[in-house]
Amino acid sequence: MALIEISELHPGVRQLTFNRPDKLNALSSPLMAEFDAALEDAAGDPGVRVLVLRGAGGKAFVAGADIAEYQGDKRAEFIAYQMNSRRVFDTLERLPKPVICAVDGFALGGGFEIAMCCDILIVSHDAQLGLPEGRLGLSPGGGGTQRLVRAVGKYAASDLMLAGWRLSGQRAFDLGIAAEVTDDLDTAVLQRARACLKIAPLAQAEMKRLMREGFDAPVETAKSYEQEVLFRLYSTADGQEGIDAFLEKRAPAFRGE
Repeated sequence: MALIEISELHPGVRQLTFNRPDKLNALSSPLMAEFDAALEDAAGDPGVRVLVLRGAGGKAFVAGADIAEYQGDKRAEFIAYQMNSRRVFDTLERLPKPVICAVDGFALGGGFEIAMCCDILIVSHDAQLGLPEGRLGLSPGGGGTQRLVRAVGKYAASDLMLAGWRLSGQRAFDLGIAAEVTDDLDTAVLQRARACLKIAPLAQAEMKRLMREGFDAPVETAKSYEQEVLFRLYSTADGQEGIDAFLEKRAPAFRGE
């Protein structure tokens, strides 16, 4: 059985489903290896314009790491797993294509860290998101402390981590983490994915990079970088196609060039 189930949700839209429902889709080492390979394949496939992440079983997106792999003071193995997870999560965050994460049920620990690496997060009202590592005497290790504080600020992040609270789907939406809270994830995900298909792929890749790299830069530096990107996009075939299509009142035919 594949631990990452790959399917085509719509032309140009690939869905990766974490597929360990009996373990609430916990992130085992074999699952992480399959996820890494699936991300690499999606990144290199020009036919994939949008990536969607889901969890199998309806009870969880991903309930965290597979804690059983930690037991027994396996320090070398633990460090190797954490370093690899960080690398894979960074790969996901840097994917030059829009990534939509759909959360139904638990997204805890590494599951929440994966969600925060995505571009658009859509949650159900039953979603529960959190970083409960402190309850195990540990701390997040896949970027969770840093991405969360940048997403919601120090005080909301402190409440979530230091008190061990979980976010409901509605609370995640209220804090600006989720773009939508809904009881119909399938429809909401497809609507977002189809909207993403209308945006020029080069522009999407550059805007993702601007948001990621410009966040911590001085604002004037970030604005200069933004204009450099705009000038570069203007000279692309897609940039000229978009302008022509707008003036000719037709849908643009973007080719990623």
